[in-house]
Amino acid sequence: MISTLYNRHKETAQNFFWRSLQMFSRYGVTAIIFFAAAKLLSPEDFGLLNYLRTVFFLLMIFCDFGLSYSVSKYVTEYKVLQSEKLYRITFTIMAFSVSIAGLISAAVIVFGNAIFKENYRYILCFLPYLFLMPLTDILDGIYRGLKEFKKLALISSIVGLVSIGISLFLISRYILIGAIWSLNIMYLLLLLPLCGYQKNFKFEFDKSVLVEVFKYALVVGIGMMAGFLYARAGILILKQFGFVTEIGYYGLLDSIFQLVFLPFGILGQVIAPNTTAHIAVRNIAEVKNKVKKYAVLCVPTGVALSALLYFAIPVVLQTFFPEYSTAGFLLIMKILLISVPFYVWGAILNQGFVGPAGLAKISVITTLIGGILNVALDYALIGTMGFVAVFWVMLGIHSVSIIIITAYFYIKVEAVKLTNEQ
Repeated sequence: MISTLYNRHKETAQNFFWRSLQMFSRYGVTAIIFFAAAKLLSPEDFGLLNYLRTVFFLLMIFCDFGLSYSVSKYVTEYKVLQSEKLYRITFTIMAFSVSIAGLISAAVIVFGNAIFKENYRYILCFLPYLFLMPLTDILDGIYRGLKEFKKLALISSIVGLVSIGISLFLISRYILIGAIWSLNIMYLLLLLPLCGYQKNFKFEFDKSVLVEVFKYALVVGIGMMAGFLYARAGILILKQFGFVTEIGYYGLLDSIFQLVFLPFGILGQVIAPNTTAHIAVRNIAEVKNKVKKYAVLCVPTGVALSALLYFAIPVVLQTFFPEYSTAGFLLIMKILLISVPFYVWGAILNQGFVGPAGLAKISVITTLIGGILNVALDYALIGTMGFVAVFWVMLGIHSVSIIIITAYFYIKVEAVKLTNEQ
């Protein structure tokens, strides 16, 4: 039976393996950097690191603004329908991203001292991050669209092993500054081979490619901004109200959750090119069938994961991070564990179906409304409920959003099918 299932889904299984190896190499190193920082820094200083990273995540959204997701979609389409554009997409999109990063960096250098004050020097150390991470994500999208998962995995694994040693040395020696530069160096080491092994490449800027990719990226980028409002804006609000230590608690939990949820995002990215191909030829029945199967799989898996983490995380804290084993940390953990099944399904839904089907507006509208509500409710409730309000609101907004996106996606795909039949 196992052999039959493997042969039936051989391509997906192989791509999932290579994508998993690549993503765990890349994000595993990032997690190691943050675990090391959590161990060596106080919870308050670790909270400051997560605050600074959140600031740059916000700035980075404007440098990427959905380009990495859009590139993956159009690389798949160009390979099938317009091969002449395939060779110009890499240089075109990377040049555009670098231009935006340059403008934002200039603004940070000029106005950053007045805005960030005592944290300005840390902000300056983070500036290379604005260039390096969006570029690696764009190249990652190109490799994904071409289904070159094995090449991605080998590059990331080698870079990851080298980066771990560099990161541990820098963090142990320079603490907070070392953690920041560890991220910069890791993405630089990853960018170089990704560029070097890119075969579908010409130094030609194509305005028509930029317009096509950016039109769809604009929708995804607005969705990323909306997602920031309901997933990360709470960190900025916590800092504003002086809950820096609680930011550190959330930062450690988030690092754990990122590793746990990673396989589901990977699976979504692996099946994404197939979804795009099915939509292109209007094979809607197959898309709907896949949505049902993955949804049924994700619900019990998410519940089981939530129960496992409930017992495992306190043990990990007491063993490796005893300073985080506090009532505040455990309260945040219990609230966020309720949302685990929704995160599991949401990762596959958005990356495997909604975006690749060209229906990102579903996510954009839902997350934009949810993000605005999240910020409004955070400010309304944090004064009376304290830091815990941010996490209860996060749970409610995210869970409802995933339910709405699932229902609307299914309705929208059915409408495409009916239009095609007519």
